[in-house]
Amino acid sequence: MSQYTNTFLALPEFECTGEPTIRHHKGIEVTTVYGKMTGKRPETCPTCGSAGLHVHQRHSIRLKHLAVGDALMEIEVTYVRWLCLACAALVSQHIPFRQEQHLVTKTYHRQMTGLLERGAVSLAHVASIMHSNKNLVRAVDKRRLMNKAGDMKPTHYSRFIGVDEFSLHRRHQYATVVIDLETGESLFVEAGNGELQMHHFFSFVGRDFMNHVQAVAMDMNAQYAAAVRARFPHVSIVYDPFHIIKNYNDRVVSELRRAEQRRLTEAMDQARRNGDRELAEHLVAEYRMFKGSRFVLLSNRRTLAAKDTAAREHNRMLYERFERKGLALPPGERKWPTTHLARLEQVLQTNEKLQTVYVLAEMLKLSFTCTRPDECRQSLALWLKTAHHARIPELEGFCKMIRKHFQGVANHARYPISNGPLEGTNNLIKTIRRQAFGYRDQHYYFLKIWDATRKHPKNRSFASHSFRA
Repeated sequence: MSQYTNTFLALPEFECTGEPTIRHHKGIEVTTVYGKMTGKRPETCPTCGSAGLHVHQRHSIRLKHLAVGDALMEIEVTYVRWLCLACAALVSQHIPFRQEQHLVTKTYHRQMTGLLERGAVSLAHVASIMHSNKNLVRAVDKRRLMNKAGDMKPTHYSRFIGVDEFSLHRRHQYATVVIDLETGESLFVEAGNGELQMHHFFSFVGRDFMNHVQAVAMDMNAQYAAAVRARFPHVSIVYDPFHIIKNYNDRVVSELRRAEQRRLTEAMDQARRNGDRELAEHLVAEYRMFKGSRFVLLSNRRTLAAKDTAAREHNRMLYERFERKGLALPPGERKWPTTHLARLEQVLQTNEKLQTVYVLAEMLKLSFTCTRPDECRQSLALWLKTAHHARIPELEGFCKMIRKHFQGVANHARYPISNGPLEGTNNLIKTIRRQAFGYRDQHYYFLKIWDATRKHPKNRSFASHSFRA
């Protein structure tokens, strides 16, 4: 083993004292090399400075050294411990190739760190490759991330940031994440989803950083917005159009559809009680039409037309390859429906209120394409007036919300940013949690998020609307 001293295996001051032994443990071949340290005795006691050091005892430790395939190499090292006669302190012989805090060599530690840097495998997989245990891998990975992240503070200024919450644990426990919308890098992660978390973020990044921020994208979380207005009123709040449209679909379109289904259910029961079979069958057919109409009502006509075109092409391919030749369709293959657009028209023609809210949804989406703030405000004001005249109860609550957050909604014309990048970050966070089946160490979890968002930095530009006041 002494021939390894000046190689990448890095075992300086090590001298073999016996023949290696080979044993099999849990299906792997373990080679153990025995040796001793040849380093010099310290001249003085590091505690008191006395020169009275005497050999006290000899100890042996076993260090994992190298993992290759189904083989593991261990080093059993014998070293000396000296006793200081002046202060009774014990001084151990230095082992330069041992990794601090772990019973492994620096070579083994570098090998494990290299696998973790790639990030393509789970901790359990790394432990399996290195013939180790998950606790050691987790400790090494956490220390690696802590050294890499440092204080986790931003290294550059951000013009546009996004803030959102994500599920931390079950039972409605959430955490707040803030990212740079242009690079996708996470700037801050903390448990909780209230105003306090935003104040902690401001304190974390500092006033100088926030003075360079022009706008922040968020959903209609009143606590986040209140913190921004209180501390940094110069930062424009931009409410994410995606969340606004989703809120409209949930609170207006879906609720109106459910209300219609409830009305039809009650009418069906009444018709059955009255013995009107023909009316009951008609109501059942109408109910079934509404029952599966959620997708078509939440999609625009262009999307449905494209879906129908793709379905017709798929069905044509099946016909050419199988049915035309008299062959049965293979298992798992089936023809796709080509009636999405026709079904939408049927549903809208059947119910006047649904037709109204569907048209209003398209008008609202057009408002977010405005590139001038004054034009956007006029478009939103016209939309609110039209929605008010529709006299649909489900619309009233949504209109009230838009009026309350009017300026933040209109700010999208000046700063065309959204929380779309943040939704991608949330999906990345879910993947990190799913790979490990959850994290008990919250700090380690946040370090993983910090690292994952910096592996492939983005270079997004939001200058297309020229940010006119």
